[in-house]
Amino acid sequence: MVFGLIKKMLGGNETTPTAHSSSNLQPTPTIPATSALGAAPGQAGFVAGTPTDTILQREIVLDRELKVVGYDFRLRDSVLKRKAKMANSVWKLYDEVLIRNFLAEESTKAFGQKRIFLEMSVWSLDSPLLAKLAKGRFVLMLHYDADFFRDALLHVELLQRLKDQGFQLGFDSFPLDPNLIPLFPLADYHKLSVTDKDVTELSRAISATANAAPDAELLVSDIHFFEELQVCRQLQVHYLQGSYLRHKEISEADAVDASYLRLLEVLNLVRADAEPAVIANAIKYDPMLSFKLLRYVNSPGAGLMTKVDTLDRALIVLGNKQLYRWLTLLLFSHERQEGDQDLLLEMALLRARMMETLGSKQFGAGNRDQLFTTGMFSMLDALLHQPMAKIIDKLNLPAEIAQALLEQRGPYGPLLALTLACEDGNLPAEPELFIAAQVSKNDANRAQIEAMLWVEEVI
Repeated sequence: MVFGLIKKMLGGNETTPTAHSSSNLQPTPTIPATSALGAAPGQAGFVAGTPTDTILQREIVLDRELKVVGYDFRLRDSVLKRKAKMANSVWKLYDEVLIRNFLAEESTKAFGQKRIFLEMSVWSLDSPLLAKLAKGRFVLMLHYDADFFRDALLHVELLQRLKDQGFQLGFDSFPLDPNLIPLFPLADYHKLSVTDKDVTELSRAISATANAAPDAELLVSDIHFFEELQVCRQLQVHYLQGSYLRHKEISEADAVDASYLRLLEVLNLVRADAEPAVIANAIKYDPMLSFKLLRYVNSPGAGLMTKVDTLDRALIVLGNKQLYRWLTLLLFSHERQEGDQDLLLEMALLRARMMETLGSKQFGAGNRDQLFTTGMFSMLDALLHQPMAKIIDKLNLPAEIAQALLEQRGPYGPLLALTLACEDGNLPAEPELFIAAQVSKNDANRAQIEAMLWVEEVI
């Protein structure tokens, strides 16, 4: 896996990342001014074909073993809060903005088994745009609406037709109302929130939902802390979602594992262009690292005609650039007690690819390599349980990368700030962040989807 990852990553840096994929993603419609918000698509006040005025929020969906199974996409939180006060036609308009982001060739690719959850209103279930989405890949995660479900049985045929078309359905926090219970088996997923629930209340809600829909899979959302995660993993649920990783506690006192320290030492030597003999001398004190390096160099994917049996020769064959990428991946593939290494690697790759893609228009090829490294290393505090400043002290990083990681300043800082904000919807309504990053909201939406598809392809 590591060889394929590095090959893909190095190949992506040799050309502009957006040349292959992002250029095909269709622009989404502009949200009209407030005075025209009642207008539905095709009516007065709706302007199509220009970049959207809102941005996607993305969260990873995990199984109980903390493996990534999908991605949840919705409009940023401030937009969703406004939607609750709007007319049904406006809910449809925002749903169209969301769906149009995925009407592209890239979203139909067959690689990967991960689901794409689209959080949308029930008022768009008859949208003709749904027929243009790739079949068998999307979950329509529906928000409950009391008016729509006033007579729930009227919608059985519509929901079943969507399932027959290849969509999976999700019910987001649907109440256990007798009027709704007959619909529960139609949902493939039921989402419950941990917000404002203690363990007993959450357990009761999970049991009641499971009884009403025994064949459905349960997803618990809004998990913001490690303790909540541990509790949910012990309950009768299948999938987990929330921002707990970004809130993970770190400690000045926690010691960094010795194998990580060795990797950091070798990374510093490679960054400083040390002689292969010096780097080899540092690696040989870690037998497992030496074994992994030689196994990697001699893997079939390397395409070598003769076997490499010394560290010095392996380092010459690889070259510093490829060696640095390989060592970076090893940081995230290290076996951890928490069992979250796959999650950390996927999040790091998403950030790295997104930064590389967004920066391709304003930075050269060498800078794009540093942008990728910045995105990867932005997860090191969660990986090593250490404050970022303490980690930076151990690494010999270029000033531009260090400044971005520590302060979100410098040439790469705005792109990192934007990339992080897309993970939790904490994007300001003001345009300053996008101006500083020299990125449009439409570019950011495209980059998120392209990064997700790229990560699925390489891991």
